Amino acid sequence: MSRSVSRRPRDVWADRLSRRLPTGAVLALAAVLVAGCSSILSDMPQQIGGLPSDAPARPAVPPSFPAVNDMPEARAERTLTEAERKKVQADLDAARAAAAKRAGAAAQTQER
Repeated sequence: MSRSVSRRPRDVWADRLSRRLPTGAVLALAAVLVAGCSSILSDMPQQIGGLPSDAPARPAVPPSFPAVNDMPEARAERTLTEAERKKVQADLDAARAAAAKRAGAAAQTQER
C-alpha cells in the first residue's frame, strides 16, 4: 500500500515563489525599459503614437510652481465703515424696490 506524501506548506510557498520570481523580474525590467523610452516617444510620428502635428509646442522654460506659502500684499483700500455699509444697503434696497415697481408696472401693461 502506497501512501501519498503530503508536502509541508512551507515547501508549497517556496515552489510558488521560485516560479513567480523570474516572471516578476522580467516584468519589472520591461517596465524600466519602456519608461526609459518616454522622452523619445514625444518625437515619434503621429502614425505610430507620437504627438499630433497641431499640438502646441512645449515651453522652453517650464513654468514655476505657485508660491503657496507667500502672503498676499496688503490692500490699498480700507474696508467700509458701518455708516458706509448702511448707506450702500439702503441704496441697494431702493434699487430693488424700484426694479420691482417697474416689473409690476410692465406686467400690468402687458395684461391690458
